[in-house]
Amino acid sequence: MHKVKIVYCVPCGHIARAEAMKKEMEKSGASVELVGGDKGTYDVYVDGKIVFSRHKEGRFPETEEILAGMK
Repeated sequence: MHKVKIVYCVPCGHIARAEAMKKEMEKSGASVELVGGDKGTYDVYVDGKIVFSRHKEGRFPETEEILAGMK
């Protein structure tokens, strides 16, 4: 089982997006932790390694792309 951590920006209101991603990822058997952050953050870590950064990519991740990278 993969351990996923989603760090989302609290002031920006990204919690709904993070909760939706968590729900979808848990269906695949992943253990998902949500962590509040700030400054527009939306980063996804899998097994301790960052696999997506909103600041680097300039967009939000799609759940499918994170799941595909976990296979």
